[in-house]
Amino acid sequence: MKKVIVLVGLFTSLAASAGTFQKTAVTELVPIQNMYAAFELVTPKYDQVVLDCQSFVNGLSFYKNKLKVHEVKMVNYSDCGDVYDFINQSLTDKEPVCLQLEDGKNAVSLSNDGPTDCQ
Repeated sequence: MKKVIVLVGLFTSLAASAGTFQKTAVTELVPIQNMYAAFELVTPKYDQVVLDCQSFVNGLSFYKNKLKVHEVKMVNYSDCGDVYDFINQSLTDKEPVCLQLEDGKNAVSLSNDGPTDCQ
């Protein structure tokens, strides 16, 4: 199975209970209204995941019960576009998308792992 790892910099965990890693499937990529470069990643584990490529500091924000539980800031300008491109192309090709947060490693990884590998 094809795997791609995208390091996106400074991982800040705001969750009260952090594990060694968290994986979730991404099932849709939806543009956020009135924003030209921000997208919602639809996942089964979070109420909302926002990929913000529009703000001065790009990043991923993870929400549960309307509270931000994780935030990943992207240090390199191209990282946000790379994340978008990988997810968009994978979903267009009807390949599964797995997003993994790694506590303490300042990284998010994306892969085409199927649903059984991404739980």
